[in-house]
Amino acid sequence: MVARLPAQSCTILAGPPTGRAAVSLHELHLRLLRWQPKVRPTLQQLRFVVMRKYTFSRTELSRAFGIDTATLGTGSARTGFSLGKVGPGVTSEPHRHDEIEAFVILSGSGKVRTDLGEISVEAGDVVLFHPFEAHVLRNDGNENLDFVDVYWRDGEAVLDAAAKTTAPRGPIFVFSTPPTPNGDLHLGHLSGPYFGADVYTRFLRMKGVEAYHLTGSDDNQSYVTTRADADQSTPANVARYYADEIRATLALLDCDVHSFQPTMGDDGYGQFQAACFRSLLSSTAVDLRQSPALFDAVTGHYLYEADVSGLCPDCGGSAGGNICEECGAPNLCHDLGAARSRQSAEAPLVGSVRRPELAMDRCYDNIDRHLRASGVPLRILDLFARLRRRGNFSVPITHPSDWGLPAEGFPGQVIWVWPEMAFGFLYNIQALGRSLGRDWKAEMPGNDWQIVHFFGFDNSFYHALLYPALYAEVFSHWTPRIQYHVNEFYLLDGKKFSTSCRHAVWGKEVLSPKTVDVVRLHLGLTRPEGERTDFTLDALRRTENEVFHGIWLNWLDALNQEIKQDFGGSVPDAGDWSPADRAFFARIETYRAAMERTYSDEGFSVRCAAAQVCDFVRHCVIYRQAQDYPAPRRLYPARIRTSLALQTTAAAILAQTLAPLMPRFARTLARGIDGVSTETWPRSVQRLAPGTRFDLGPVLVFYAKSGNPHLDEEEAL
Repeated sequence: MVARLPAQSCTILAGPPTGRAAVSLHELHLRLLRWQPKVRPTLQQLRFVVMRKYTFSRTELSRAFGIDTATLGTGSARTGFSLGKVGPGVTSEPHRHDEIEAFVILSGSGKVRTDLGEISVEAGDVVLFHPFEAHVLRNDGNENLDFVDVYWRDGEAVLDAAAKTTAPRGPIFVFSTPPTPNGDLHLGHLSGPYFGADVYTRFLRMKGVEAYHLTGSDDNQSYVTTRADADQSTPANVARYYADEIRATLALLDCDVHSFQPTMGDDGYGQFQAACFRSLLSSTAVDLRQSPALFDAVTGHYLYEADVSGLCPDCGGSAGGNICEECGAPNLCHDLGAARSRQSAEAPLVGSVRRPELAMDRCYDNIDRHLRASGVPLRILDLFARLRRRGNFSVPITHPSDWGLPAEGFPGQVIWVWPEMAFGFLYNIQALGRSLGRDWKAEMPGNDWQIVHFFGFDNSFYHALLYPALYAEVFSHWTPRIQYHVNEFYLLDGKKFSTSCRHAVWGKEVLSPKTVDVVRLHLGLTRPEGERTDFTLDALRRTENEVFHGIWLNWLDALNQEIKQDFGGSVPDAGDWSPADRAFFARIETYRAAMERTYSDEGFSVRCAAAQVCDFVRHCVIYRQAQDYPAPRRLYPARIRTSLALQTTAAAILAQTLAPLMPRFARTLARGIDGVSTETWPRSVQRLAPGTRFDLGPVLVFYAKSGNPHLDEEEAL
């Protein structure tokens, strides 16, 4: 029988069992406390079952989790045993499961890595993993690492682990994809990476986590030159102008950006990129090739990205140069079906260019390990599976162009902006460190860094497949810890938002101090998570008039008037509690815990958070309506006091839980309730103390009317 071990995740228990045939894990733990020298254990000493015998062969092993294993048998309906062998230099595949699991190291040595870090293990060590704790076993010695794997299910422990929200260890660097400065930001842009990263970072900081939101200006994109041609300007002027406009729009959305890194005008940035490029050229995964490329038939110009479109070689749908927005698959431009040049009406010609190329197929094992450890969405795993089916596949890391960072040793070519962006993230961390007085070095990324990426699905190949491959080639000492939050396209009246086609509602058209909270609420309710969603101005107006004003502010106004009229603007003490009151109090805590989960890694969803807060306010209104009868107000005042005390508590929790989603409204609401802060996350619901000042007049007056013609329908008409 296996006893549950009361220890922290990934605790090493030293000192093998001695003197008896069957020893429990609990006894091993006790022996750790007494500390005994390690002695190489035998299988007999590590036997966990009594009166059952299983025979196995060390040579007859099958593959599982990337290593050799053999089942030893099942001790009971809930307990299993197996033998594992990890050869020298072999690493098991990252995995997590609902069982509690223990590795008992029999021989050899290696490293165990979990979400919490890495530890060394050798013969005599026992390592315990809690449910859902990702773990990897690596043999860095010269002999086989043999171990016994013991695993069992504990329903209570599983539910407890599933319900917990993990407080990440800092520093955490939350990146929203650096926007291309070829135009301002529209609601299609804002609804995805920028809004999501802001909500996520705000919540982490409320929880006391060292977290930062970083983005920048992707100045060297080829799309900048396209806009410069259209505006009869220069790429540098276009990039500078729209970078400023983008920063202003992010500020209007109340996005807290702790580091906005332009890529022009920083000599250190260019030097770092050049060093990374040189390191890439020396990699065994990079080849110098004379490979096919596409050229305009009239001008002879090299075509890629914005200059060419056609049919995706993977899904057959419409695609742009180098990436298909529909299925996420990369292309090499010359492999597009029915290719069309932006520069002339003639069909493009296939020629060749001598360029350094990254052989993605040589990086697949590294990418696979990274994706398994990071827990990416299945759609990205599907993209990776489709890429692997192509077999040999290489992507150029330079392109002929006169706009971008020069590719050293390749006259007339520039470093492709997507590899540049991968290393730019690290430089942005260094720049942030300088402003904070922290010694973060881009050339030496730390294993304690945790990176979180927010991006649209059309950037999945770059962020989740290309970048891990590049990091593995340039920073062999670094095991990146990266999480991915992906959004789909946000549509406008059923069609994609488009900067070039001017099919957009721009952020500056609808954002103002009075409207930003309504816009954020509506973007949250309609955010494209897991599916494409649609935006219309009519739907935004309905959210403002029917939800925010019609339900939220009406409830707060009625509550505020009653508190002011009957209790002089102070929270009353509760009196008699009915079953409905107790149920409502419990509902407030249920709502608080649900909001915590939707903001956390384990269940992050802005859309769920927005839906839950709307549902909660509706329940507050229903609860209030059930108490709103004149006679009981006179005859049963103790019941009325309880109702009002609970509603003021609900308003306070509303302010705190709305802080990541609607920070301006949350702060304004909290200022009307003494002692309520939106700086820290509430760990539980605490009823407001009797006599607490409660005056929501200022918030109600401020939000009485939006003052924006796009939202005020009558003014618009």
